[in-house]
Amino acid sequence: MIGVLVIKSYTAIITEVDDAEEAVRQIAEQTASAAILTNTIGIISAHAEFVSSGVYAAVAKALPFPTVGMTSVSHGAGNAVGTYILSILILTSDDCQFSCSLSDTIPNEANSDTITDIMRKCYNDACDKLPEMPKLALLYSPFFVHPLQSEYAAASLKIDEKIPVFGAVANDELTDSSSAQKGHRTFYCGENFEDRFAAVFISGNVNPKFYIASLTEEAVIMPRVGVITKADHNKLLEMNNMNATTFFRNLGFAEQDTGDHNKGLLSSILVMHVKDEHGDEVDILRIPFLIDDDGVYCGGRLVTGTALSIAFNTRDIVLQTAKQLTDDINKNHSGGGTALLYSCIGRRYGLLSEPLAELELMRDDLKNNFNYIAVYSSGEMYPMISAAGGKPNNLEFNQALIACVF
Repeated sequence: MIGVLVIKSYTAIITEVDDAEEAVRQIAEQTASAAILTNTIGIISAHAEFVSSGVYAAVAKALPFPTVGMTSVSHGAGNAVGTYILSILILTSDDCQFSCSLSDTIPNEANSDTITDIMRKCYNDACDKLPEMPKLALLYSPFFVHPLQSEYAAASLKIDEKIPVFGAVANDELTDSSSAQKGHRTFYCGENFEDRFAAVFISGNVNPKFYIASLTEEAVIMPRVGVITKADHNKLLEMNNMNATTFFRNLGFAEQDTGDHNKGLLSSILVMHVKDEHGDEVDILRIPFLIDDDGVYCGGRLVTGTALSIAFNTRDIVLQTAKQLTDDINKNHSGGGTALLYSCIGRRYGLLSEPLAELELMRDDLKNNFNYIAVYSSGEMYPMISAAGGKPNNLEFNQALIACVF
């Protein structure tokens, strides 16, 4: 346990991926000394193998409190960093209330109205179980080739303009399209889903602080190459009124490079320079993950009329930005606490032969003062806080490292 805090936390970690009975025994042993308070939930992160083996379900159903979470290709918690691990971050409090909620099934081609309706029902179901309005939502989404998770953030503001939404998108070993993602799942109380999001809403005396890191200036190697002139949600169709695929090939991205995550366009980052409601420019990053003759699929909604730059992440940039973020957390929370961190899986690609280096850095910087999880995601949901009124602008990012600390 960390500190004398409103929300107390504990972590439990296992690597037993095959024997469900042994996994349950290990979790019970690790959590036996936890001082469980009036209200408790768990956030589970696990490799997809823990789902197919039955270990995840057995562990979650053996716990005496509800759980949410998602699969990830790799993550860290406590002293553990790796691929084949399952962790539980236990949140327990006498002063905060937790309400877990599961959405209805999300159609593959759902529009914004459908998503808003689904989000509203999930929100209302959760609020019915809370004594007061929630102050924070933690949301876990499945992966969609049409990234409907972008719509969750927008829908949340239609339902409750004051609630910050922080969360991530599930992934597995293959992340380039929905057809390749066979194992990505969201978690809810021992069940797993490929077409529903799971959330926990927190009310009471909670005061989260949010952090985000992405690129350095040196990462932008082709500034303002053009303007997005046509897009269909997350598919970039035209740049400067030219077919997008042709446009990028003309820039030197050879056709044979477009199928490899470690070179060519699919290893790049597209930076949209978007004007916010106050006229300030905000950089929103998108990862291209699939290319066809008609255009380029990206990991989030695209904004027509915005200028676009091209950047590349390297090992040094990933680790530099991660270090900046953990330094900020340690500086601003000297007494420790609980930290949830989600890093885009695209940052992991930038580490090349050292895929665990970022997780190891965060472990070394945070493990002594924080109960934390650091998890790779296929999209990051983050509340940008406006200086005017402090209301959150819930957005979905790519290529970001985000943190929620309380």
